[in-house]
Amino acid sequence: MIEEDSLKRVIRKALSSGGDFAEIFIEDKDELNIKCSGGTISGITTVRIRGAGIYLLCGLKSVYVFTNDLSLTGLVSCAERASELLNESAGDLVGDTNFSLQKATNPNRFEIIPSSVGHEEKIRVIRETERAARSAGGKLRQLNVDYFDTDQKVLIFNSEGLHSEDRRIASRLRLQATVEVGSHSKYEWGDFTRPQGFEAFRTKNDYTSFAKDFIVDMEEDLKSSPVKSCAVPVIFEAGPCGTFWHETCGHQLEASAVSRNASDFAGKVGQVVASEKVTLIDDGTIPGLYGSTAIDDEGFPTQKNILIENGVLKGYLCDRLCGRRLGIPSTGSGRRQGYSYAPAPRMNNTYLDHGKDDDDEIIRSVDEGLFVKRLGGGTGGREFSIAVSEGYWIKDGKISHRLRSGFVLNGRGIDMIKKVDMVGSDLKTDSGGFCGADSGLCPVTSFQPRMRISLMSVGGEG
Repeated sequence: MIEEDSLKRVIRKALSSGGDFAEIFIEDKDELNIKCSGGTISGITTVRIRGAGIYLLCGLKSVYVFTNDLSLTGLVSCAERASELLNESAGDLVGDTNFSLQKATNPNRFEIIPSSVGHEEKIRVIRETERAARSAGGKLRQLNVDYFDTDQKVLIFNSEGLHSEDRRIASRLRLQATVEVGSHSKYEWGDFTRPQGFEAFRTKNDYTSFAKDFIVDMEEDLKSSPVKSCAVPVIFEAGPCGTFWHETCGHQLEASAVSRNASDFAGKVGQVVASEKVTLIDDGTIPGLYGSTAIDDEGFPTQKNILIENGVLKGYLCDRLCGRRLGIPSTGSGRRQGYSYAPAPRMNNTYLDHGKDDDDEIIRSVDEGLFVKRLGGGTGGREFSIAVSEGYWIKDGKISHRLRSGFVLNGRGIDMIKKVDMVGSDLKTDSGGFCGADSGLCPVTSFQPRMRISLMSVGGEG
């Protein structure tokens, strides 16, 4: 732990050229990756990441400098460089900052710290996962299983006297496989993610079922039929299809997009921007979800943020700097991958709130259309595009047959969310994944109840 007097000295140095706010973000993270390729343990990599970033603001101007030298000399040098880059005239003599610890409890509790478990136990999990995948049937041309765990500790001190800290632990398995059916083959990867320590693997059936289902799904996909391009009603299943909201409007509701006028939602707070069926929420406080933390990466406690309520835009996801630009407070959404990134407003756990429509009736309501069970990767912004990982055709109000993956759904986000005309009552969560943006890769979760869009473009064959 760096001495408090040393931190005060770093803050003073950072503010010496006239900045009005300074922050020290300190990270200490352990990462482990065990690779298994073709049944052979091919590598064990352990990484220790330690460093600090100095964030300096003066009005709407910002500077970020980072270092992996956590000595007093290294931190003072980093602060001096930040001060030079700010290049403002010297301000008043800066007095000492008196830090006060702001306590916050991480909603994700951990029991078994990953580093306390030997490699042999983690390799056992890999072997069990691999055997489960191979027992699922089908012709496997290639199978890799990777094990990951991370243990990140963050400390934040700033010139307003804030001292905040958090510990984030996560465990993950990644499967990569190539499956062959007849003359067709398919490569796919998938993650089993848990915001937990090694207790994530306490129940063997959890991760072995994931592995079996992963291979079975690939085989079923190869046996399915392609879909032709069309415009039809689309039903999105409860749970992982929440990716739809992440891509169609989540990124546009981040204040960084709003502040540079790269969002269709800019200047529309208080206006109707979606169907009255739509209440969209981002919440970093939900226990057991991948995007939950005690604090954001600027030291603010995470919170429940209602972005759209009954179709009316209520606000944006905001960090400190964008809050200055827009004249609104932080929403506890300043996030970053680690010390080498400046914070930016980012999503945590984004979801469509439950509605009142009957789930079965949502299916029966469609004479002919698309039922999406799982979504893959996508791109957001004003225009979005999302790949469908598992989809089915609906005929006469019933699910008819599976469609081969690879087709996409696209459109303009603000237009599409106005077409939501049915939202089910059963809200289901998802396991979560990663979102990449200006401040690096951050763990997120997106989920929803079953919902219907009255008409949507489907990009298939022909």
